[in-house]
Amino acid sequence: MINATIKHVTYNYIPHPPREGKDLLSTLNEFAYAEYGSFLEVLALAKKAESPRRKFGFIKHALDEYRHSSLFFNILSNQAKRGVGKFKREYRYFPQNVIIKGYVDKKGFLVEKLSLKNLLEFVYANELMVKETFDRLKKINSIMKDEESINILNSMMKDEMDHHGQAKKLYEIKFPNSKLQIALKKERIKRNFRLINFHNIKLLNKIFDPIINFFINCFGKIINLISIPDSNNKNLMMLDPKNVI
Repeated sequence: MINATIKHVTYNYIPHPPREGKDLLSTLNEFAYAEYGSFLEVLALAKKAESPRRKFGFIKHALDEYRHSSLFFNILSNQAKRGVGKFKREYRYFPQNVIIKGYVDKKGFLVEKLSLKNLLEFVYANELMVKETFDRLKKINSIMKDEESINILNSMMKDEMDHHGQAKKLYEIKFPNSKLQIALKKERIKRNFRLINFHNIKLLNKIFDPIINFFINCFGKIINLISIPDSNNKNLMMLDPKNVI
């Protein structure tokens, strides 16, 4: 799916399976937005395609991605209803989150930034890695045992491999002398660096957010204690705003 291409094209990172029973709902939520991001990226790719046949293929790919996004939200809902984790307000669907979370760059789509060769390499590698991640998600989280959710994941894994194969076929036609396996290794390395950066940012937020909140609270209390007297020794902070004209 060139969408996966795109889906994971736009990716800041590919969501990864949580440890056993940990953050399952959060991971499913991230996958839903990643797939929605791919949907938008592939639509942009379809718009750029000159061949009607290729344009139709990209649109089909985009529809797969859109369907995957909806299915991930369904799985999330199913798991929450089964008591797996606690459903949070942040798990509700808000379209703008696809940009806020970094799955689509607000400055433009991948097709506008990458050459066709680099784009196909990205899609080929990321579609495969996404399929592998789906597989780990299914196996590692034994807590997700309902048959409906497992069947949905299996269906999406098949779609991802179809997209992976389509990207490979087009790449070999367009760039017969290039080595896709080298591109795959490069994308795996890039993905690992993206994951490291993502986790470092989360760690820094956990460290500095409480410190920043502490200083904000202290500053607010200091402001409340400030007394600014006028010439009559009245506290200007306590005056009626309507009289300050």
